[in-house]
Amino acid sequence: MSDEQTVRSWYRKEEDWARRTAATWLGRPEVRQAVEAAMPEAARILEPLARHLVDQVQVMRFCWRVCGIGGRLLDGTEEPNPFDPAAPDAWVLTEAESEAAGLIVAEFHRLVRVVADVLQRVGVSVDAEWGSDQAVIGVLLLLPLIGYKVPWDADPRELADQLQPPGVSAIERDGRGASARDSRTDDQARNADRIRRHIRSENGGRDLRAPYAGGGPRVIPQTTRIRREIIKEICTDRPDLTVAQLLLTYDNSEKTAGGRLRTTLAQRFKEAGLVEPDRPSRTVLFEDFKVLGIPTGSNGSPSAKEASG
Repeated sequence: MSDEQTVRSWYRKEEDWARRTAATWLGRPEVRQAVEAAMPEAARILEPLARHLVDQVQVMRFCWRVCGIGGRLLDGTEEPNPFDPAAPDAWVLTEAESEAAGLIVAEFHRLVRVVADVLQRVGVSVDAEWGSDQAVIGVLLLLPLIGYKVPWDADPRELADQLQPPGVSAIERDGRGASARDSRTDDQARNADRIRRHIRSENGGRDLRAPYAGGGPRVIPQTTRIRREIIKEICTDRPDLTVAQLLLTYDNSEKTAGGRLRTTLAQRFKEAGLVEPDRPSRTVLFEDFKVLGIPTGSNGSPSAKEASG
């Protein structure tokens, strides 16, 4: 697979995850009830700008912008801002519309948040603070203004496909920063970071890793990189984790820190076409902790207690 095809496959994964995630909550009856109850208020708020909402694309761009997701698409680009006169296909606003636009945006966003909060309180798996979920709710509220009948009785995945939801991750335009929906999985986080690094490399990102004393760049083996990525993930969830605990619990259970390390190592080595590794030694793990900046509590050397474990 070429580099270009690989990058495209990352984006396809994100698009698929976005639709799958939206489908997990769009089919709930509470969503239809809350959205339909708020539709008259949405129509009232948008009435001064309704003439610009001519199709689903314009509705989507408006909602993405209102909910703060428009400038942080997964590919590092932006959907055109309908309020920016220099943007492609920008709205040509009258003076009265321009003066009212700020208030309309704020009032509509407030309504979207109210609906999202209601859904979250009744147990619908929306992330009320995440712009992408908010944008989906906003689009549902405004589609009737363009004569679109929301297919509530359709399969939730089909509805999600039609709504084209933003992703479960959002990356800043220069690739330096990213944000994510709550409950994003480890696989989704890794895929998004691949995309973020790709975007960053296209926007002036540099390799600042320290070279060897001999002057050449240090090449860290893939096996070491994978192991350290997993250890970092585990220590993020378990900040008090020690090397001894990793070694003592290095079993086949995903419920223990060591078991999680072992099973995840096996999975990722398999994905990378590598042979399943042996248990890392105490010395190797201490070096990993040191490189990752994770406190060992023993100045980087195993204590007597840890050495006996």
